Amino acid sequence: MSQKTYKPKDAPTLSPEVKVDEPREAVSSEERLQIERPSLRDWMDLRLGWYGFVRKNLDEPMPAGVGWWQTLGNLLMTLLVFQFITGFALAMYYSPSPDSAHASVKHLTYEVGLGSFIRGLHSWGSTVIVIAVVLHMLRVFFWGSYKKPRELTWVVGVIIFQVILGFSFTGYLLPWDQKAYWATVVGTRIAATIPVVGHALLVFIRGGEEVGALTLTRFYSFHVMLLPASLILFTFLHLYLVRRHHIAGPVTPAKGAPVPFYPNQLFKDAIVLLFGVGLLIYLAVALPPGLEAIADPTGTDFSPRPEWYFLGLYELLKVMPSGWEVVATVIIPTGITIGMFALPWLDRSKSRHPAKRQWIIMSGFAAILLIGLMTLKGILETPPEHKKSEATLAGSSDIPKAEATQLESLGE
Repeated sequence: MSQKTYKPKDAPTLSPEVKVDEPREAVSSEERLQIERPSLRDWMDLRLGWYGFVRKNLDEPMPAGVGWWQTLGNLLMTLLVFQFITGFALAMYYSPSPDSAHASVKHLTYEVGLGSFIRGLHSWGSTVIVIAVVLHMLRVFFWGSYKKPRELTWVVGVIIFQVILGFSFTGYLLPWDQKAYWATVVGTRIAATIPVVGHALLVFIRGGEEVGALTLTRFYSFHVMLLPASLILFTFLHLYLVRRHHIAGPVTPAKGAPVPFYPNQLFKDAIVLLFGVGLLIYLAVALPPGLEAIADPTGTDFSPRPEWYFLGLYELLKVMPSGWEVVATVIIPTGITIGMFALPWLDRSKSRHPAKRQWIIMSGFAAILLIGLMTLKGILETPPEHKKSEATLAGSSDIPKAEATQLESLGE
């Protein structure tokens, strides 16, 4: 059976060892030298195809009307890279043990060169990332960019959001100071309010009945192993879906033909990246992270306050009447989360315009208003002074009486 051969004009672009039957046309000595001794760029491009890949992304057509709001995705990616780099640096000095965790963080902060700066980048980076991902998701929500065929892009984005919150929660305990310890006590106790499986889930998260050595090692393993692997997996999946379906244009299509990503949109991305990274560096230098006293389960002089992105849930719990805590800790958060995942199918409108998606927009506004007001309340509310005799929670003196009485019932 005869083997099929390629004519020069039909020959595909393959590696140099693929030959065609007819000889190539004569080339100049300069061209021959370039083929025999390619430059580093040509050598890499021949094997990796990186130039074509970069060129393809720079030439990607962008819908008319896109602008600054479409820069948040790249900002988020850059901040996540910063988190991985600074997290790796911190891990080289950190010791995940109650006996040495606080001392290792103290050593890194006050004795290692640039240690406070690196820790500040990582600490403030988590805050800036939460803000960036929330703004990014709000833009997608109000623009209706989750609609067909981008439903899975939105769902994967919601998963990434949950993973980022998991990073924030597990990383909060690692300094093993008073603030971290008691915030984790309150945060993990919330899990006990889930009907039927609440107590078992609490024990699984803590590694026992109380926050201790096993809690710290579990949170550390989640923070540096499970969550990073999950984030990388879902981020690559999200990027693939974005590349496959491209970004959605404005709600009202703008006039004009699509324009390449380079140079206009790339310039906007660069400006936002410079601003975001500059803000992060400024915060790390101007407001370096502090370190409270080492965690003390018998302490009586500390009121636990979770980080600001969990304050909404914390304050919602405080305003609930006794016996209704499950509404604040399970029903409302679960309802909002399920609604986020199901949003592309709950919104049956064929239009992306907010005016034609009124009940979806109003529901979103209600959730945003609830979370925003509760978070603002927590930020503005100064923890009340309390006496040692008034602070008690399950045998531990950690919370003012008014809050202890309410939180004590969690998990019962």
